[in-house]
Amino acid sequence: MTQELYTVVSIATLAVISPGSDFAIVTKNTIVGGRSSGYSSALGIALSTWIHTLYCIVGVALILSQSPILFNIIKIIGVCYLLYIGITTFLSKFESSPDGHMLNNKQQVINSFKQGFLSNVTNPKTTLFYLSLFSMVINKNTGLSMQLMYGLVICLLHLVWFCLISYLISHPNIKHKFDRNVNTVNKIVGVLLVLIALKIIMTVSF
Repeated sequence: MTQELYTVVSIATLAVISPGSDFAIVTKNTIVGGRSSGYSSALGIALSTWIHTLYCIVGVALILSQSPILFNIIKIIGVCYLLYIGITTFLSKFESSPDGHMLNNKQQVINSFKQGFLSNVTNPKTTLFYLSLFSMVINKNTGLSMQLMYGLVICLLHLVWFCLISYLISHPNIKHKFDRNVNTVNKIVGVLLVLIALKIIMTVSF
């Protein structure tokens, strides 16, 4: 493993496991829709990382890093989405099925994928991570194939981590406790998402 790859993996791992909106989305969807919804969210999050990778490769990252206005627009879009998800999660009410598990269906899985994808692709924290990574760690001598490999590594790290989170949360012993308090948990997750959005909006320079 080269020093550059080691640095990318180390930084990406720390970024992935740090709690944030992606973690909240996976938690919420796993509680509401079960493990398949959690995995679907994880897949959406992982695939959305390619959007960040591609705009960094084609040079958009450089434009964003030199344009506070554009970066602030990204922040505002992310804030609006987090506020929407946070408020709807807080206001939603769910009921457990007779066997103590949440009803699951195809639409729930699709919605979970969309939420995971949009949560990450509009996340200013993720954008800032990629801007830092591609401007400070990856240099002009890094070939395209190597940059794509880094993108794959980051994608897989997201997928594995959030699938693991979904798996643990949906474990029968843990899920049983969530099922009995699902509405309380959703209110907590909703408030958390709103607080994350408010924290982001405070970094916007008007």
